[in-house]
Amino acid sequence: MAPPSYPNEAHPKPLFSDDLTTHKSTSEPPVQGAVCAIQALGYARIGLGAASLLAPRLICGLFRFFISNETATVVRMFGVRGVALGHLLLNADDKTLSGRAELKRMLWANFGCDMADICSIAFAVASGHMGRLPGTFLAGGAAVCVALALLGVKDVEDFQVMASKHE
Repeated sequence: MAPPSYPNEAHPKPLFSDDLTTHKSTSEPPVQGAVCAIQALGYARIGLGAASLLAPRLICGLFRFFISNETATVVRMFGVRGVALGHLLLNADDKTLSGRAELKRMLWANFGCDMADICSIAFAVASGHMGRLPGTFLAGGAAVCVALALLGVKDVEDFQVMASKHE
């Protein structure tokens, strides 16, 4: 029995015809937008992580978040996390479907870390442990990283779906 068809149901036309999207193979990398977003996220995470590791007071001061010498240790720990996540993201294999799954997992890990940072910052601002200006700067930076991770995930997922249809 065929599924029912509803007259008001919209069936959008694809932006590109099938012959334009069928040339993709599983050995090709994700679309250029995803590559740029993933590289930007990876390099930004490594850069900020390394800077936080080497000069935590200076980096936090740029965000108008002034820390004590004791707190610098915690910032360095987050710097190590940033360097590790950025390195793993930039070195994830994207040449095969299983490699793209690895890349997608790394993007979700970056997304999760940045969302946790945003929630922690919101709690700190709401409880009066952090000023609004540094909270806005820090949460804004994390929000940009969230957007880059989501853009990368979306493009990698779109490419996986497209590649699996043509296998």
